[in-house]
Amino acid sequence: MSVNKITLPIIFMAILSVAAMIFIHINEASLISFPVANLVPYVSISLVLIIIFNLSMRQALTMYVASIIALITIAHFYVIPGLKISDEQVKLVANTKHLLLSFIALLPIFGLVKIPAHKIFKSIIYLIGSLITWGFFSFLIAKMELPVIKLADNMFSSIGMISPFQDIWFSPLQFALIGMSAMTLLILVIKSSNNIYLLAIAFLAAFAIAHMSSLSIILFAILSSVLCLSSAMISSRNMAFNDELTGIPGRRSLTHYSEELSSQYAVVMIDIDFFKRFNDKYGHDAGDDVIKLVASKIAKTGNRGRAFRYGGEEFTLVFDGKLIDDVRETIEDLRVQLESYPMAIRIQRRPPKSASESRNRRQTPVKQDIVKVTCSFGIAESMLGSSDFKAAIKRADSALYKAKKGGRNCVRTAQT
Repeated sequence: MSVNKITLPIIFMAILSVAAMIFIHINEASLISFPVANLVPYVSISLVLIIIFNLSMRQALTMYVASIIALITIAHFYVIPGLKISDEQVKLVANTKHLLLSFIALLPIFGLVKIPAHKIFKSIIYLIGSLITWGFFSFLIAKMELPVIKLADNMFSSIGMISPFQDIWFSPLQFALIGMSAMTLLILVIKSSNNIYLLAIAFLAAFAIAHMSSLSIILFAILSSVLCLSSAMISSRNMAFNDELTGIPGRRSLTHYSEELSSQYAVVMIDIDFFKRFNDKYGHDAGDDVIKLVASKIAKTGNRGRAFRYGGEEFTLVFDGKLIDDVRETIEDLRVQLESYPMAIRIQRRPPKSASESRNRRQTPVKQDIVKVTCSFGIAESMLGSSDFKAAIKRADSALYKAKKGGRNCVRTAQT
């Protein structure tokens, strides 16, 4: 599981939300002394504002999740109590548990599908589609639940056993769907800790199913909406300050970080050697792969270095509290690591002229080139009594120019 400083707040919020749900439920009698239904209008308005905020910030996933949470809350308090329970067809869908279970089943799908959010109109279309899917799943689950319970009872009775689902919180269908959803969400969390808020929301929904009450629904709505809002804010900050291609902090992050530096620091400017020539020969996709490779190596630099993508094929490393002599060996080690790493590049072929040529190509192994990626490095340090970071960058850039003029794939300092 990839954990970094950006995701730590959402991990903390997820753990806190789950703990709060359990604590308030256990201490309900001593903590809650007023009708929780009075909170519904305020919670609903808050959810609508969160949905609008997510839409404006182009956070499609959290917008869809918050929308369904809002509809579950409104349905539980205002829609379902007004339905005619005597109508057998209505009874099948007049159950908050079905709405929650459908929501839990859809959460992994939301997490797996890359939902476009660059256009508001397209986001709204996808939102409508997700709500229709959620409604259909709710109806389907309501239809299936009783037959599945009977099937499970018959299976256990045929082998002389009492169904264990009579003594647990969940029905067989609820247990199966919650279990599959939990396993899928765990895999998503292992791949990226950003998804932990989805797992926490699924737990809150499952807890509400097991302990169905007005308080459980209100807590589910409040805590889940806080998680959605927190995730949206953290994702928006990540998009603003991190480079989209490499995932490492970008130039805006470098500007903000420079304001927090002490009076003593070393800065390194890095440039990929002959990148344009490489790009022209192998194509832009291969060029992007090279940039990502170099970024991944630079991001792992030791000696407390902070890596940034400066722009194009240029990167910056900043070592707070260090001088040139403190980082020279670290940068030389980085240069050797990059130089000695064999990178496989798939050779692009011209488009096939005919269908037969296309078939022949599919049977022919793809050709690859093993290339060596090198970088040039320029190191500078802060001037005594000066806090001008731009001046330090300029000196490091001058040292980088010396490295290029000196044959590339080497380290130069502002002193040499």
